[in-house]
Amino acid sequence: MGKDGIVLIDKPAGITSRKVVDRVMRILNVKRAGHFGTLDPFATGLLCIGVGQGTKLLPFMQGQQKEYVALVGFDMSTDTDDVTGEVLERFSDVAIDEALLKLWFEENSGWIDQTPPEYCAQKLNGKPLYKLKREKKDVSPRSKQVHLEETEILATGPDWARVRIVCSRGTYIRAIARDLGKYLGYGGYLRELERIRSEGFSIDQAVTLEALEGSAEDSVIPLIEALKIPRTRVTKTGEAGIRDGQPIQMCWVVDDVIAPDGAHVALLNANRDLLCVARVQRQGGFWGNIERGFGQY
Repeated sequence: MGKDGIVLIDKPAGITSRKVVDRVMRILNVKRAGHFGTLDPFATGLLCIGVGQGTKLLPFMQGQQKEYVALVGFDMSTDTDDVTGEVLERFSDVAIDEALLKLWFEENSGWIDQTPPEYCAQKLNGKPLYKLKREKKDVSPRSKQVHLEETEILATGPDWARVRIVCSRGTYIRAIARDLGKYLGYGGYLRELERIRSEGFSIDQAVTLEALEGSAEDSVIPLIEALKIPRTRVTKTGEAGIRDGQPIQMCWVVDDVIAPDGAHVALLNANRDLLCVARVQRQGGFWGNIERGFGQY
């Protein structure tokens, strides 16, 4: 199996996402790799990593929902909204009201305005806010629209709650912990966080870095298997045209595919190798245009 595709890693706590990518590159001996959504060092779970030409897949996978299991603590608040931050205030009289927990999630479902943590990657004058915070400067993160698709309270304790959250890309679970604590009248921060679904994959499909050392290339999911979009084959003439970067003609497309104009479709050759991802735009004798090329590109 080649080294172009996706690797699914079960990230351990205590390591940055970048260092996980570096280890994957070393193990697979590839020169290009990148993750499809960072996990904070204290967080664990599914980290999707594109290797080789797999790094080109992100634009066609980022619409998939993400799913997390979060352990939220209410006994304090921190400047990072997680367990690694500096304590701002402690609360010794915490009493969890599960009905209030459920009410917050009911009131904050679907599309909501979320203010990211002050330690975040938003930029001010080209500089990330987390770097400005480390320089002891005041920051004001801009609110953003995120989507909470599904939530579930899994368990509660004296000063904590374990919750499952299905959400859109870009949602800050740390901000949910912070806002949930404020709603209950206490602190709110993440004690633990595990990502269990991302980019259409689940944690059950992931391997540890140690297991990757033993399986190496067998753990690389091929490009076409990683994409969760419609696909169709093209003729030999179409393959040559795609490799030349030409607009895709109707007569090149072999298989019927249900895809409205504007949709992304994977185009394959007769051997079912991925040639490109195209955006459908039917007009005259043309079927669509190349969005991203693969193979010999």
